[in-house]
Amino acid sequence: MTMTSLLFLFVFLPLSLAFYYFSSDSMKDYVLLAVSLLYYSICSIDYFFLFLLLIIITVTIGRAINRNQTKAKKGLLILGIVINASILIYYKYRYLAFGFLESTFAFESLLKKMTLPLGISFFTFKAISYLTDVYKGTAILADNSVHDALYLSFFPQVQSGPLSRYNELTRQSGIDVHLFSDGVFRFLVGFCKKVLIANVLSKITVEIFNTPFENFSTLYAWMGSICYSFQLLFDFIGYSDMAIGITELFGYHCMENFNYPYMTESVTKFWRRWHISLGQWFRDYIYIPMGGSRTKTKWGVYLNLFVVWFLTGIWHGATWNFAVWGLGYFVVISFERYTNLPGRIKHKWGRAIYRVLTLLFINFQWVLFNSKDLLYGLEYIRRMIIYHPNELADLRVAFLLKDYKFFILAALLLCFPIVPWIQKMLGGKKTIQTIFEIVISLIVVASFIWSVSFVVAGLNNPFTYANF
Repeated sequence: MTMTSLLFLFVFLPLSLAFYYFSSDSMKDYVLLAVSLLYYSICSIDYFFLFLLLIIITVTIGRAINRNQTKAKKGLLILGIVINASILIYYKYRYLAFGFLESTFAFESLLKKMTLPLGISFFTFKAISYLTDVYKGTAILADNSVHDALYLSFFPQVQSGPLSRYNELTRQSGIDVHLFSDGVFRFLVGFCKKVLIANVLSKITVEIFNTPFENFSTLYAWMGSICYSFQLLFDFIGYSDMAIGITELFGYHCMENFNYPYMTESVTKFWRRWHISLGQWFRDYIYIPMGGSRTKTKWGVYLNLFVVWFLTGIWHGATWNFAVWGLGYFVVISFERYTNLPGRIKHKWGRAIYRVLTLLFINFQWVLFNSKDLLYGLEYIRRMIIYHPNELADLRVAFLLKDYKFFILAALLLCFPIVPWIQKMLGGKKTIQTIFEIVISLIVVASFIWSVSFVVAGLNNPFTYANF
């Protein structure tokens, strides 16, 4: 049951909101925890008891850390981190060991029977942040452990974040009408981004990335890479908008996770705009504890960056293409830090060229990200750079552009903060601004109805980041 399924949309979510708001304030955490556990059991019944066990263990250790003022406090923190990290490592990287056994001893059925627990990475990261913040005293625990369990299992954020912190999960008293209406709007917008853009463009990218290279042309390769860049953005930003919207529907605030990342000035700033909560997690719980930028030697900071980006790469997948993907960002971000680019560029045309080069690099990186292995990704990029003519492939590009031009153009336009720009220009004109907001609301509602028709017709792909 994904958040774009009809069952979730018209049954699970409305009933959850009804039970939640008709319950007393003292019972709301209990109701929301029950709803979150029910959601997980529906989506990942095979791993529900593992999920429940990890919650119990993590909360028990967290509460013990909070009570303990002795040297055992640090031991409890290490124990909690090791338990959660070990589960993550086993489920994400067991394919390396079992894959070796399968290829060496012809164990054909091992990998086929193995699936990944829903949201295991995001749960582990939240568990580590919870335990660490309790240890440091920055997380102020609620009176009972139910709120702790709710933080770890909160269903809108369990698949792909955002990676909120414990103190951020603070419920507003009563019904905040403005927050609720904003939540409805964010959910509808996210739903449309996911279904109308990400799901539609996935039809192009799946076709192109599964086409044999002998049937490629350079234009065909570029179309696949650009459409995948859009698909991944709107898949993930769509989920984040929906997660933020649902969080607000239940009376909680939620941090932003994206800030128009393709408007970036540099690769470094791209990662301050893309998956903001993940970047902050790696900064606060990996980079800074290792010394961050305040290292004893000049090159210590680059070692810390190397570790962070290597871990970021292999977190996404235990294959060489993900490792190279992560190290690629390490190299360019280190280069920007060492040279102070693009800050040293004074001319506006020079900065514009650097922006274009940044987007090209990011686009090549997404090719590696979406490739089945490193060799495939490198060959794909080679065909983008070195001209390869193929008349049939170019005709296919023309056909795809004709059929999908509206969705590609919509994706391109939504990469820019057009609505905020217009709202800023209309700042002092209240009547016109009200009319504009009504028009935007009508467009969103109409797009949502259109999106639902797509889901009814069967165009409903799972969220990409749920795999990580």
